[in-house]
Amino acid sequence: MSSKISFIPQLVMIPQAKLRDYTTFQLGGPCRGLIQCKTPEDLETAIKQLNDKKLPFVLIGGGSNLVVSDEGIDCYVVRYVSDRPIVERDGNDVIVSGSTLLDALAQFSIEQGLAGLEYTSGIPGTVGGAVVGNAGAFGRQVGDVLKSATLLSSQGVLTKVGPEAFGFSYRHSNLKERSDMVVSVRFALRPGNREKLLEERRNILKIRREKHPNLTAHPCAGSFFRNIEPTSKAEKRQAAGWFLEEAGGKNLRVGGAMIYDKHANIIVKGPNCKASDIYQLSLKMQQIVKKKFNLDLVREVRFVGNVADQTPKELFW
Repeated sequence: MSSKISFIPQLVMIPQAKLRDYTTFQLGGPCRGLIQCKTPEDLETAIKQLNDKKLPFVLIGGGSNLVVSDEGIDCYVVRYVSDRPIVERDGNDVIVSGSTLLDALAQFSIEQGLAGLEYTSGIPGTVGGAVVGNAGAFGRQVGDVLKSATLLSSQGVLTKVGPEAFGFSYRHSNLKERSDMVVSVRFALRPGNREKLLEERRNILKIRREKHPNLTAHPCAGSFFRNIEPTSKAEKRQAAGWFLEEAGGKNLRVGGAMIYDKHANIIVKGPNCKASDIYQLSLKMQQIVKKKFNLDLVREVRFVGNVADQTPKELFW
């Protein structure tokens, strides 16, 4: 049941919303209320009013990189996701809202004959979340083409920054430790051959269908751990899934959490799965790789709430 919020009349809030309905793992208990924001203007309005009322909140995007406690979290949730792309072309740049789905941006750019984001085809989540996690594939990442971004602080202050403000590294930006929200982004792309880009998109989507689960049939958060930093002269990151498979990771299971049969670095939700099952399975995965290879796996996925003695932060995607 949704309702108008008395202090944000133009936005819709879902009281006691179950966060399992807003994460790709389909896990998570209730929050105080979930506020739907689609546009930058919606987001600014919601954050201002929440601050004015001194109400605690967190921000989510597509929920594709989260495991939320089955007990839920005791705060409001602002969900910044648009059901249609909010994006425009400016020369060889594209300007896009943080609420736009990353795959929709990839498709828009390709149809415009602009190269530089085609490798993001099929990656779930929003543009804002992609910037926070410096999402990428095939050796490329969104931080490589980010030209500028408009951020909104948790106190409601807007600032425009360049790429140097993010401290981008592999699957990381310093926004993970900050409370700033990605309102919109300008990406610097380059002219490309539209037909070749479309063919590359088709190939990438085919690869993802073959290696990654269908989220409806197998709820998950994609690759659970970052790939391993170079350990040889090849200077190339090595797939965490290879180390997990060699260490026997595909045979692991905790409660309703299990390893996807086609990819040892993906945990999927099975029957009666709890958020704590996901956490305990991730620990086992780390332990077997540490024991066999003396390597420390680093999670890409975030746990939120009372899953592992962790408390909600001001911001997560």
